[in-house]
Amino acid sequence: MEKKSCWPLILGLVIVMIMGLLGFMHLKRESVNKLANEMEFAEAAVRETELGLENYGLAVEHTQTEMDNAEKEVKELQDEVGKLTSAKEGKEKEVQACKDSAAGLNNEVTVVEKEKSDVDGNFAGEKTKWSEEINRLKQQLQDNSPVCAHAKILPKDLEKDLTLKDLCPQIQNQATTVLAH
Repeated sequence: MEKKSCWPLILGLVIVMIMGLLGFMHLKRESVNKLANEMEFAEAAVRETELGLENYGLAVEHTQTEMDNAEKEVKELQDEVGKLTSAKEGKEKEVQACKDSAAGLNNEVTVVEKEKSDVDGNFAGEKTKWSEEINRLKQQLQDNSPVCAHAKILPKDLEKDLTLKDLCPQIQNQATTVLAH
């Protein structure tokens, strides 16, 4: 009987071992599940980090492109400033040349104005002399000329030679009175 009595003991031991193995397997499975969850969280964190790095890389590329464009614009503006500076220097030289020319012309104008003033002064003096001479001659014309008094001028002579009317106006008056009678 002893043989029979060992079997329940062996069977109990096998059942206890199976139960122990099932418990051990259950613990290992929970441990594996925990590790799987941790791996999923770690993989999610890695994916998030990769996306962040990718976005950061894109931002770096975009910033680098903007910096390159800004550098190109700065270079273009510097070239344009250089051209404008050259043009400005040229214009400043032209302005200085114009100022120098204007100063020369002002000197010439001053000389010409002085000459004009001298000429105007001389002209005024000459004009006064000539006006006096013209007035004296007009006065002589208006006065009775002794020559005209002795001249025998007929009205038909006055018609032929018109200068006689200017030289001897009293003859013209006499001729019209003679004709009227």
